[in-house]
Amino acid sequence: MATPVVVSRIQNRRGTQAQFDNLYPPGYTGTGGANINIWPNILLPGELALATDTGRVFLGNLNGEYLELVVGIGGGIVLAPLVIVLPPAGVPTVIPELTYAATPFYNIFYDITDSPNLVDPNALGVNFSRNGSFQITSTATTATMTDTSTEINLDFPDDISFTAQYVLGNIEISYMHDFAGSLIFSTSTISWLPI
Repeated sequence: MATPVVVSRIQNRRGTQAQFDNLYPPGYTGTGGANINIWPNILLPGELALATDTGRVFLGNLNGEYLELVVGIGGGIVLAPLVIVLPPAGVPTVIPELTYAATPFYNIFYDITDSPNLVDPNALGVNFSRNGSFQITSTATTATMTDTSTEINLDFPDDISFTAQYVLGNIEISYMHDFAGSLIFSTSTISWLPI
């Protein structure tokens, strides 16, 4: 018996940028959760939306959040970074947002500044800026990390350091720093998917 062929069509949401913006509370930037009971038309997890007038593409995430997918200059997809505030810490302090299931190879691209600007991850710091990457290699019991970075530190004695360790099947990234105020850490990651 022959298997029937089913032809189907998938259509994603589309409309103007203003229509997309009206799906969410005024000024909402995609993070922090939007209550589906108050804003019932928000994107569902995995749902795509195209703003036909601006060319912007959005992907629904968990808890009413969304990510913006952007084609960068020269091609490629640009994702909005994860932005984390790191207060001063005199002992190694785990960054929960960077804890992940152990995988042999993992790369984290980051920048960190003493800038008070939480909105623009490309804002230079007032006295301190660093751009770099962590290359993390792990086995079933250990993790090693190399931090390759370039830093601008205007003659301040303050410093920040990072470590990675294997804990119960996860890799935890910790930091310590002695700056007087909080630092802004922006990041994105790359890991290989099975093929």
